[in-house]
Amino acid sequence: MSELTATIREEIQTLCAAGYVLYDAADYAHALRKFYQAWMLLPKPQTDFSEGGWILTAIGDSYFKSGQYEQGREALASALHCEGMIDNPFIHLRLGQCLLELAIPGTACTHLGIAYERGGRKMFEKEAPKYLMAALQPDSLQPSGH
Repeated sequence: MSELTATIREEIQTLCAAGYVLYDAADYAHALRKFYQAWMLLPKPQTDFSEGGWILTAIGDSYFKSGQYEQGREALASALHCEGMIDNPFIHLRLGQCLLELAIPGTACTHLGIAYERGGRKMFEKEAPKYLMAALQPDSLQPSGH
């Protein structure tokens, strides 16, 4: 695993902090710009850095909140490939939500189930009830045979 210089790490943290301020104000387009600026500071391959996972998670979360589910899916799926991110329940939650919105219920339920297993019911407290239902009762989303 490669190491970032202190200067690059600080720049990334500053950009992400600014991105989160914009995110919290529901200004997702401008938040995404900050997160992408932070992403561009990472040396390639960016997935070798845990910071890459944090940034991709922020990007995916911002896309999800802005209703851009395909872009969110791509960012969050990539985040899972970054150093130390495979067990992160929040990434699985948001990825599952994007997949459910994209009408890919099987894979969505898998990720939502992982989020529930690793993060518990608390992960779903501020989310629409359909996501918890998909995590707990994935068969309820499957089309019934007539």
